[in-house]
Amino acid sequence: MSDYQMFTDAGNAAVAAIVEDAVDRYTNPTDAWERCCTELEKLQTVEVFSEADDTAVREAVWLAVDAAYQILAA
Repeated sequence: MSDYQMFTDAGNAAVAAIVEDAVDRYTNPTDAWERCCTELEKLQTVEVFSEADDTAVREAVWLAVDAAYQILAA
């Protein structure tokens, strides 16, 4: 499991699902990133995932999205 800087394994799993869905759904990283941001905002409304909109989480998500598209381009 990837570490997305969430406080729990369940949080990291939830964010991983968001990243995987976005990468599968879109053909470019910009659209995937925008989708992730939207979904992180929704996720942070759940009390146990309130850190989902933190800068550290967003940075980890961006790195994962960027890496996924670099692998796809290779």
